[in-house]
Amino acid sequence: MRLSILGIPALLLLSSVTNADETTIYKLHHRFLPHPSPQSPLAYQPLGNVKIHDNSYNFIVTSENTNDGIEQTDNGKGWYQVGVQLGENDLSEEWLITSTRSCYLYSTLPKIEIHLSSSSIPTSISILPLSNKGCHSNLTQSIKLPTSNQLLVEFSKSSHRTTSPNLAPPPTVDPSTGSPAPPEEEKSFMQKYWMYIVGIALFFAIQMGPDDPKGGSATAK
Repeated sequence: MRLSILGIPALLLLSSVTNADETTIYKLHHRFLPHPSPQSPLAYQPLGNVKIHDNSYNFIVTSENTNDGIEQTDNGKGWYQVGVQLGENDLSEEWLITSTRSCYLYSTLPKIEIHLSSSSIPTSISILPLSNKGCHSNLTQSIKLPTSNQLLVEFSKSSHRTTSPNLAPPPTVDPSTGSPAPPEEEKSFMQKYWMYIVGIALFFAIQMGPDDPKGGSATAK
């Protein structure tokens, strides 16, 4: 009994470590991509972190800044891109990336929606407008890269479950050899319907038989 009591703290510690390991953090980045695209595109800037713990999803604004004081702007002809970094060492080509015209950011900032699988893993990302206003044809000033506090980040989790396909029954196995038994040969037309054919033939044979003899001849006078 003493061993069981002493083992309780160890089990509680293991449980707390397991629960802590269930928390996953993904990094969120954004940038402007001018049009036409330059030979050296602008680098992505950190936007924040996505913290996922069981069924809890949070967007955490970070103070990390790697733009070296360079503020990204666009003239409204380029693109605004947002990416989710899934792995710690993943390159930008491996991220989940979405884009929208930068001119939409002139009037109102969009909403960023991160789509999660049923196991709470990011599968895609979308940028949704918050107004029906289109792009301005003539912008009077450059568009600045939005800050983390200005953007609305939401999450949507898929409840779809993949069902297993209907499988055909296994083939019949020959017990003597252990190999699949060959399929039975299909019966011919005569083998299938010979009883009906014989019955119809007998019916017509009876109908075509000789007529019954008429009554006997008259007696002689």
